[in-house]
Amino acid sequence: MAFVSATAASPASLLLSTPSAVRGVAGTCANLVPRRPLMAPLRAAKGSNSAPVVMESKVKSKKKKGSGAGNLPGALDVEIREAQEYLDSDEQEPVPDNFPFEILDEEGLSVVILKRDYKDEKIEAIISMPNLEGGPEFDDEDGEGDGENAGKDVEEEEDDDESAGDSSISLKVVVSKDSGPKLEFTCTAFREEITIDDMLIVEKTEAEGEENFPYEGPEFTELPVNVQKGLFKFLEQRGITLSTTNFMHDYMVTKQTKEYIRWMTKLKDFVRQ
Repeated sequence: MAFVSATAASPASLLLSTPSAVRGVAGTCANLVPRRPLMAPLRAAKGSNSAPVVMESKVKSKKKKGSGAGNLPGALDVEIREAQEYLDSDEQEPVPDNFPFEILDEEGLSVVILKRDYKDEKIEAIISMPNLEGGPEFDDEDGEGDGENAGKDVEEEEDDDESAGDSSISLKVVVSKDSGPKLEFTCTAFREEITIDDMLIVEKTEAEGEENFPYEGPEFTELPVNVQKGLFKFLEQRGITLSTTNFMHDYMVTKQTKEYIRWMTKLKDFVRQ
């Protein structure tokens, strides 16, 4: 099964780190400190507040002399050029014919929204930028690397290859009907598995902005094993599968690079005015 089951997951695969979506607000995706995980066969991911999310450069740069050294516009030009070279070499896979969702991707935003109808339900998945564990970064030192530094670069590249499998995306999946409550799942998708970090039943309030304090239910890992497995199957039937999340992972890596170039270009235009 594509999802992590409570019986099959190894201890190493259960310690995850991902940004979670804000509870109770469909269409919003932000970092959240999840409820404290308890000891259980399947554990929720660690909170994302342990370190800030950093947009990383996608290609390994060589140390340079010249216009990029101590010169902000020059450094920005170098960064934009190399990110663009990476983007040009990155062949974006077309959307599969059997892809179950409509993709809503707006320039300048850090998320992509997936939408579909399933029977009498509306499914919405909010996909965040990828968490590229161990991803390569630009060197920030000037000058050509000597033998010692070159050796470090080789070691770093090997580490990057070993940790590439840790790359993941976080997504909030909202399942709603015309009336009644809706289900909200906070998930983390790796290449080989999908985990459910949290699940909520969100009741509709009569008055907008009305504050209430509903019972949020137990921790996901405190649910009976058969209920956990059933919820994994519930999401799978609605299109949250490894084929979907693996395609979206690659899609979001490309989007992150595009947004990075757009952001750096805005910064360059500002400092040159």
